[in-house]
Amino acid sequence: MRNIVIGLIIFLIVYFFLSLRRVKKETGHGKIDRCFGMLGLKRDASQEELAQAYRDLANVWHPDRFAGNPRLQKKAEEKLKEINAAYEYIKSCYGKP
Repeated sequence: MRNIVIGLIIFLIVYFFLSLRRVKKETGHGKIDRCFGMLGLKRDASQEELAQAYRDLANVWHPDRFAGNPRLQKKAEEKLKEINAAYEYIKSCYGKP
């Protein structure tokens, strides 16, 4: 049992670092498309649509909504970080809405 747990931990660590490496390499059109997709928008969305989509998703995934459930609160924190990163990347490419 101990060997299984150690193997699982090693697997998760390797998987985590490989996923970080993949994200760091992603640039250009692939990254911007992924960011728009994360916000549920097409690439030709207006700045108003971008800002509204961000606000909607921030309200849906705000960790305070899950204050009674620490597990869901943690997931919401992670999701909101992804949403914030996508929004900031789009703003840096196209200017502030």
